Amino acid sequence: SWASFATIEVMSSPRFAHKRIGYLAASQGFTQDTDVILLTTNLLKKELRGAIGGSMNGVYEAGLAINCVSNIVTEELAQDLLPELTNLTQHPQPYLRKKAILCLF
Repeated sequence: SWASFATIEVMSSPRFAHKRIGYLAASQGFTQDTDVILLTTNLLKKELRGAIGGSMNGVYEAGLAINCVSNIVTEELAQDLLPELTNLTQHPQPYLRKKAILCLF
């Protein structure tokens, strides 16, 4: 799509409000055949690992990433993100545990 790179840029924004819009756009606009999904792998890993620090911002950003992953996942992306998602099933926040388990299902 013509907006794929712009979507990834908004997803990597430091502001939560922008990040939320970017993840929504990716969830709605990316398909299994979108080439730039592979470019999001490191961004998604960073977001999922950011929840480990314990800050609530990291928890909500990881929640956005999990929602996006559940909508755009490909076989390669699933293999790359499996360790991070399985680690989140042991997170102290029930919000993230629930989202991670549902994403793995």
